[in-house]
Amino acid sequence: MTTDPVVRLHLFFATENDRAVILRQGPSKRFRLILWHRESDAFEDGQWLKHKVYVEFCDLSPDGKHFIYFMLDGKWREDTKGAYTVLSRPPYFTALSLFPEGSTWGGGGKFADNRHYVVDGDHDTIGCDKGMKRLFRREPTRDCPTGLFTVDGKPARIGKAKAERAGFGTIPESRTHKLDAYDTQGGKLYRRSGGDMELIRDLTHMEFEEMRAPYDWRDERNTPEGP
Repeated sequence: MTTDPVVRLHLFFATENDRAVILRQGPSKRFRLILWHRESDAFEDGQWLKHKVYVEFCDLSPDGKHFIYFMLDGKWREDTKGAYTVLSRPPYFTALSLFPEGSTWGGGGKFADNRHYVVDGDHDTIGCDKGMKRLFRREPTRDCPTGLFTVDGKPARIGKAKAERAGFGTIPESRTHKLDAYDTQGGKLYRRSGGDMELIRDLTHMEFEEMRAPYDWRDERNTPEGP
């Protein structure tokens, strides 16, 4: 007798368009990124990752073009320090920026808007996130009431609403936007239609496959393991 694998679907919604990202988890610490175009229900099945992702510390940019995730691989002696935050372009895990954390107590991040994001941890070890701007949380000051500063210590001029979107201790807007219109049960994705549930796609059975991101900056002849 065969049983279905234990699968969970974690949904992240772009707030400016119909894009969404599905972070498919299962079995165990195996994850896959899937880009979902909600209006057409078209899917772009992306990369797999064989390490733990902390879903609660992930976020999707308002335009759906960038994804932040926090992962653990336990390689504490390497430059990534075993746990680190990554900025990528869904449906790929390959890092545009990588911020070593060194423990699972911190990490992750949030988008203030399509260009600005807040991430703690060490300096970026890759630097391929062209056009994106990292911000830091500090104590609010008279000159910077939002408490968000640029990497060179200057107040980030992004406005109160955007600062609140990236606020500490709040659930990312990408996790709540449009969530009442959809549901998941195991590896199945549903659309709510009145009191009924319409199956959109069953992602329970998927086989791991190697996949290279089209923006991958690494030399194909010497590609290190990891995102």
